[in-house]
Amino acid sequence: MRELFEYNTQSKKLIISEYGRSFQSMVEHVLGVEDKTKRTKMAEALIGVMEILNPLAKEQADYKQKFWDHLHIVANFQLDVDCPYPTPERDTIVKKPEQIPYSSQPIKFRFYGRNLQNMVNKAANIDNTEMKNEFLNLLASFMSNSSRNWNNENLTNQQLAEHLKMMSSSKLEINPEALEITLEQRKKKFFKPNNNNNKFYNKNKKHNNFKK
Repeated sequence: MRELFEYNTQSKKLIISEYGRSFQSMVEHVLGVEDKTKRTKMAEALIGVMEILNPLAKEQADYKQKFWDHLHIVANFQLDVDCPYPTPERDTIVKKPEQIPYSSQPIKFRFYGRNLQNMVNKAANIDNTEMKNEFLNLLASFMSNSSRNWNNENLTNQQLAEHLKMMSSSKLEINPEALEITLEQRKKKFFKPNNNNNKFYNKNKKHNNFKK
């Protein structure tokens, strides 16, 4: 018995999902047309369908060329028509992005993050004493506030100086008393009861209203 239904799992892979499977089937039909002139007219009609499916794309200056590029992609770069724009090359369109190298160098305090470690390394190479001290105060303030916000721990100036020394591989010898820490104001989180679900809240509210 022949199957009455065709499921998407049995169909070909959908190349650009925003245009749908029916559009991809129309493109495959155009590929089978032998006459190039007729094939070009049908391709132009498909561009009109793409404009209907993506009306917001018309706000872009080069939306026509984008549609033609997408048409070639859906056609697996096998569409031979008189295109008003240069035919895109598979290597430039389907090119995989270059892999971003990830630094494998370990950091001494992971909870501060790698960016802080990089800034500490920069601080160790600053020659201007005044600028260096201001920069260290900023770093120490960030470390102190981060510890308060994330770990609920108040670091002393002595601890901050030791951490900076360790992160700089002893290049930074800091007097703890000279550090000027700027603390951020911590925001209090208020609990807002749910009037519909909190039975205890509703009970007390009725009791208070009765007193009045």
